[in-house]
Amino acid sequence: MAGKALQWKLVANPTGPQPRPRHGHRAVAIKDLMVVFGGGNEGIVDELHVYNTATNQWFVPVTKGDVPPGCAAYGFVVEGTRLLVFGGMVEYGKYSNELYELQASKWEWKKLKPRPPKAGPPPCPRLGHSFTLVNAKVYLFGWSGE
Repeated sequence: MAGKALQWKLVANPTGPQPRPRHGHRAVAIKDLMVVFGGGNEGIVDELHVYNTATNQWFVPVTKGDVPPGCAAYGFVVEGTRLLVFGGMVEYGKYSNELYELQASKWEWKKLKPRPPKAGPPPCPRLGHSFTLVNAKVYLFGWSGE
């Protein structure tokens, strides 16, 4: 028996401060929340917007800690309430290889300093890469800006 067909639905009339149009941003889901970070439109932004799918409401959480610079086309993964941001374009022609963590339960950013690999160099600055979490390990693959 075939499954139910999926259908798109326009989310109409959300309340709260909506993010301005952008490209190169990323979004992840934490339960009823969609967390959107960064992207570009007339400059690269470090804005964090959250959409509550249950209430149809946008909000901008007050964050603390080591807020990453604005970035676009970066890696973004989520594990529980922990989000990881890696790399991306931080300004036109300049790419990052920094790793940041956002603990969404406290809206607190932290710049991480991962140990270098046992063999070979650490990942170089890049954008547009894949960044995937599998069994508590993050896999990075893709284009480098160098």
